[in-house]
Amino acid sequence: MRAVLPPLGSPAVADGNTVVCYPYGVGHGREGLSIGLTIGRHRVLLDCGLEDLTPLGDSLPPDIVFCSHAHFEHKRSLHQLKQRWPQVPIYATAATASLLADQRLTEHIQVLPWRMPVEVAPSLMLELWPAGHLPGAACALFTYTHDGRKYKIFYTGDCCLSSTRLVDGLPLAALRGLNPDVLIVEGSLGAATYPNRRQQENQLIERLRSHLDQARCIVFPVPLLGLGQELLMLWRSHYHFTGQPLTIWVDPALARSCDAYVDLLAQQPDAFPRNVQNFAQHQAIFWDDRISPTIKRLPAMGLQTEEFETPAIVLVHPATPVSLYCQGHRGPWSVFLPEQADLSYWQTELHTYGPIYDWLDSFKNATPSETVQLETYQLYGHCDGDSTTQLIHNLRPRHVVLVHGTLDHLSALANVESLQSRYQLHIPLPGNALSFFLDTQFASPPPPRELTFEGTVTDSQDHVSMQLPSTLTADARWQSFAETGIIEARWQGDNLVLRGIDPAELVEIANRLAPDRVACDNCQFYQQRSCQQPRSPLFGRLVASDGHCPEFMTR
Repeated sequence: MRAVLPPLGSPAVADGNTVVCYPYGVGHGREGLSIGLTIGRHRVLLDCGLEDLTPLGDSLPPDIVFCSHAHFEHKRSLHQLKQRWPQVPIYATAATASLLADQRLTEHIQVLPWRMPVEVAPSLMLELWPAGHLPGAACALFTYTHDGRKYKIFYTGDCCLSSTRLVDGLPLAALRGLNPDVLIVEGSLGAATYPNRRQQENQLIERLRSHLDQARCIVFPVPLLGLGQELLMLWRSHYHFTGQPLTIWVDPALARSCDAYVDLLAQQPDAFPRNVQNFAQHQAIFWDDRISPTIKRLPAMGLQTEEFETPAIVLVHPATPVSLYCQGHRGPWSVFLPEQADLSYWQTELHTYGPIYDWLDSFKNATPSETVQLETYQLYGHCDGDSTTQLIHNLRPRHVVLVHGTLDHLSALANVESLQSRYQLHIPLPGNALSFFLDTQFASPPPPRELTFEGTVTDSQDHVSMQLPSTLTADARWQSFAETGIIEARWQGDNLVLRGIDPAELVEIANRLAPDRVACDNCQFYQQRSCQQPRSPLFGRLVASDGHCPEFMTR
């Protein structure tokens, strides 16, 4: 049984230069995430994903509660907390408040804007930064002023540097050099590295197409928020799927979550990337019978054989009874599960309804065993090892607290040499408080050593050419740097800085230089390098940016 921590914010730890971390739940398994902090004389609770509030014991009520995002393992016991301490303010973003799906709780959420420090307690400021991962997901920067010194604690919640179909990534450049005294960062994927997001999507699409070409029906069990909506948007917008005669069934529980996204897009469009806002101006992001593939709600009474056409995809929550859909098709099935490393997305949520393996056994028992094929895939909404390391190096904290991952994953991350040699790393265990004494001025650790590549420069009357060794391309960052083949060069003091231009910037530059140019990259239907105009002969295809069709419509 988990030990109960000492009371949150007891007088013995109320010094202004001391931060104490109370790990009530650190996301190693199914306990969810909930971390208490004493910052000077203030008591703060970061997330409330506990099954119940027992680990808090007889603690004094926190002064404030911060909810990083609406995933189950971060908000599960918020309602219990509000009942126990109704006077305690709960802070979150507007999008998180909307996605909590609890009207009684939402009414009590105090919404904070992005990038604007707000005094939430005397001498304690709170500033929110986009975290990626989920619409409205936020990182929190707490700044406490004591005796003329500012102490900074940065909490990422769940974060992702890469942009996804429905969320922009964490703005790393804006956080560079923040130098927090304590950084509490999630390490869900440990030190492992994975392909970039677009590669993951393309690999999934290719494997999915091969199963559909075999007239198989495919089931994707997913959590209520995040992964399922990302998959639907991927299938709606990927050029291999647009226009294909395919039905995607969504179970009722997930459909309600999709409706929450639709409502959020209507009420708070800025919670989504600009390309999603543009997409939604011309067609619904999920429900639109005019567009193929067609997305339909799974009937509450289940699918009858006459309703079911193959191939098809069924998007379900693992708690949805298998009989609601598998009886509609007696042919071959494929079950796509996220890789084991990614089950941390929804392990806590599943614990409420039953383990995933019970569900999988039920599925196999409900269909002839030889017709069920199990597949795993990658589509991560968290930082992998390289991204987490990059985030830490850019923030340059003094103490790093690793949470939200299995002990094996967090230990692997803590053993990364470039982190070990520069930062004080901590992996908290539930029931064991951590104290950070910040009474000395902090000298930022030096940035990690980077490889240097030497080459030659040749200049002529018309241009300058640079020749660099081919070993430069072995770095994983080369693909994004050279994606368009166009670079930006600028002087920074005596140094010449080179930066790759990404496709979105390329379109903006073209629009700025020739706003009246009649070409695809100036067309409002040109999104993600493909045509999204249903009336166009190019609809659903990858097209060149300088292309043109009769359905052109300026941005």
